Amino acid sequence: MGASFEAAQSYLNKLPRMYFEPDGSFVWVGETGDVAPWQVDGVAYDRNGRLHSVEMRGQCPERNFDTLLSGFGWPGTDLIFQLADEALFVDEGEFRRFVTIV
Repeated sequence: MGASFEAAQSYLNKLPRMYFEPDGSFVWVGETGDVAPWQVDGVAYDRNGRLHSVEMRGQCPERNFDTLLSGFGWPGTDLIFQLADEALFVDEGEFRRFVTIV
């Protein structure tokens, strides 16, 4: 991925209502005034000084999803997503259908 664990942690810790733990676990919740309640949680993993993978679940507005992905090096890094229950790998555009609230 296009960021180090420490860079991702520093970026994500600056987001309002984001809780990022030193072990890589995180939860980000929506604001009271959002159209619909939302939450994204997961775990970031590193290897050899770089982020290796991130497990996430939940939903959020698309603008927030963009903000979250920026912490992992996007858009400068192409990301691949896995739908774990379906055992499918998809690109970013397809993944957005599952995680963004319109």
